[in-house]
Amino acid sequence: MPRGKKPEEQSKGAPLWMVTWADMVSLLLCFFVMLLALSSMDPAKFNAMANSFHSAFSGVMEAFPTVLVTRDIMIPRMGGDQQNKRMAIDAAAKVRRAVENENLEDAIRVQVTESGIAIKIADPIGFESGSADLRPEVQTVLRNIASIINESPTSLIRVEGHTDNIPISTARFPSNWELSSARALSVVRHMARTGGIDPARLSAIGYGEYRPIVPNTTAENRRTNRRIEIYVDYVQRRGSETGLFREL
Repeated sequence: MPRGKKPEEQSKGAPLWMVTWADMVSLLLCFFVMLLALSSMDPAKFNAMANSFHSAFSGVMEAFPTVLVTRDIMIPRMGGDQQNKRMAIDAAAKVRRAVENENLEDAIRVQVTESGIAIKIADPIGFESGSADLRPEVQTVLRNIASIINESPTSLIRVEGHTDNIPISTARFPSNWELSSARALSVVRHMARTGGIDPARLSAIGYGEYRPIVPNTTAENRRTNRRIEIYVDYVQRRGSETGLFREL
């Protein structure tokens, strides 16, 4: 009797195409895990974004719609010291609290910039019309702001004065250049005297009417353009940069 043919055994396990597909998926998974491991989240950027969303949705901007968004990006530049970046964000939060304690949120705003923080003091809280003498209501908060800034003894402070385009011609102020410069100097002197800031870290600039935020076409726009801007650099800048407050 002829020997019967032995039946072929069926292969066990997954089909060959599935093994190849699984290998490819595994390799892709390893690739993306490697990308995730090499990446890192910047806590400074996350906190700045969170603060920006909080301000936008809390209704604060509605009361003062023309305030500061600078030409610079919103957090200190990457590559600087992480401690300085954190210091800038913490200083901005402390300045906001000091301003809130004086109930001046609608007149004084602070923003984190790429190199530190920027503070805007709006008209008429800072000065009387045509005057370079600080009003009493802003002197206390300026002293507190200076004390906060002075917690970082290596930061550099630049104070900018801005006016509208209405001409001025007096014995003390022949033009808006002199007026804006005198106002910036008043802020610098007050911060040095009451805040204990080393004068070598302070500088004052007067731009007059030549760097408006909005066109000087209405009384409200002219009021917006009359302002003091204080820039505190915690991270060293690269190259020549200018900071201007812009509308949202």
